[in-house]
Amino acid sequence: MRILDVGCGFGNPPVRAAVQADDDVIGLDISAESLNVARTRYPHRQFVGGRAEQLPFLDGSFDRVVSSVSLPYTDIPSALAEARRILTKTGTVFMALHSWRFTLQELRTALPRPTASIFRMYVLLNGLLFHLTGRTLKFAKGRTESFQTKRGIRLALNRAGFTNVVFRTPDGRLIVEAMVAHPAPIGVLDTSISSSAV
Repeated sequence: MRILDVGCGFGNPPVRAAVQADDDVIGLDISAESLNVARTRYPHRQFVGGRAEQLPFLDGSFDRVVSSVSLPYTDIPSALAEARRILTKTGTVFMALHSWRFTLQELRTALPRPTASIFRMYVLLNGLLFHLTGRTLKFAKGRTESFQTKRGIRLALNRAGFTNVVFRTPDGRLIVEAMVAHPAPIGVLDTSISSSAV
């Protein structure tokens, strides 16, 4: 499979994503320092600088997109729309996400510091907004962060064109997998609408 690892860090794909040794894995990250380490550790792989919200790849060029706790630091709807764009018609996504418990722990740690506390309150409120709407708001200087819930990520995934959403919570971490949704073939009518109109 051709796999894109979004937020690849030092180049090690997520363990639970079931990436095989013979898969063609390309890593993407915004950190030049992390990419340099990744290139040293995995010289046979390709690593590219870029953002999840503007992937520098052609439409339909990957079979799978994986991400280990990088999506919470993005504009999630934009990142999911980009993942959908670069996936093939049979493509899938795998994501490890932040739960609300992680955000509460970060808030407790930040409380003695006013600036950090204000940002953590934003993350908490942004997570609640994401839970209710599947959307997020940006903080100052375009920075974005939130926690994710099953409800919120399902809304965002469905809106971006994914279906068959599956959740797992090993070790308290929220793991999500989904596949590209396919529209009904042209000419197939919704019989519930047509029959009720008769």
